[in-house]
Amino acid sequence: MSATKPTAGDPDFVWNRYRHNFSRHLLGVALYFQNSLMNVLREQRGHTALRLGFAPYIMLLGEESRRLTELADCLGISRQACNQAVKQIAAAGYIESTADPADGRARQLSLSARGRQLRRDGARIVAELDRAFAAIVGADRFADASKSLGRISLHPSLGLATQPLGAAGTVMGGWLPRLSDYIMQRLMELTRARGHSGLKLSFGQVLTLIGPDGGRIQQMAAAHDVSKQAISAIATELEELGYLQRQPDPLDARQVVLQFTDRGRQLIADSVAGVDQLEDEFAGLIGRAALKRMNETLYALYRGLQLEQDIFEHRGAVDLSLLARQLQLQLGDHDSRALARLLLDATATER
Repeated sequence: MSATKPTAGDPDFVWNRYRHNFSRHLLGVALYFQNSLMNVLREQRGHTALRLGFAPYIMLLGEESRRLTELADCLGISRQACNQAVKQIAAAGYIESTADPADGRARQLSLSARGRQLRRDGARIVAELDRAFAAIVGADRFADASKSLGRISLHPSLGLATQPLGAAGTVMGGWLPRLSDYIMQRLMELTRARGHSGLKLSFGQVLTLIGPDGGRIQQMAAAHDVSKQAISAIATELEELGYLQRQPDPLDARQVVLQFTDRGRQLIADSVAGVDQLEDEFAGLIGRAALKRMNETLYALYRGLQLEQDIFEHRGAVDLSLLARQLQLQLGDHDSRALARLLLDATATER
């Protein structure tokens, strides 16, 4: 009797595809990159007021001044939302407003001296992270995947029109932030079109971190560098829409685990269909062969950085040296030493 080939209607096939797809791998690597970059900038370069949401504005301004309306158009947001964010970034000292030489009645935005220093610091850290990525997957595979990411990011059909944060056009880290934003927005559009009109981009902070054993609010908050209250509020919205339910955590009776409902599992199946469509769209931009190589490299990075260990593999063996390097990058020197002291104290207490 011949084996039955898995189909898109098979729950195991859908779950495996949800776990293993290029969007998850790219978004996971991008989040790791962004968190590592932010922590080094804050802990080691003195940018303590920096927030992750500042990045698109800093990158778009670069060395070029722009009017507020132009900046809002580039980001695809309202003028009011852009103005609110710009005020926060200006208060942190990274943006300044000056008279537009072409029109004295208008104002233009540009990076301050501190903003330009931030870009220089960021470019150096991006280069360091890229070298760490290349060491995991190999220089040739890394360069090839970076080239493919650049070709996608700069394709006119995406409308990103951005250069990477780095001196060379082959750096992977420089392409990841804007492309990951595009992927999240496009997947949201495709999934909404399949009957999930109430979805929001913020829901991804919860949905993508739920595995077979559920998801934990504290883990999600740490992964996205936000408060537990913020994640809990998103989880409540998802409960009200019927996608999630809270159950007691079998590992800690004081906590809860977020689990998918039947409607949530249908959402996963529909999101997988959206991933397949997006993959077809990207293949049309760079070709199937280049996309396949890029996907394989992103998967190797995703696995090498152990980004799914806590979601899908609670019982897997941990590479302690790799974990130590990850934590040092993400926490910075000061907090890494503090964590080491806590672990030593905990071990001494147990003895």
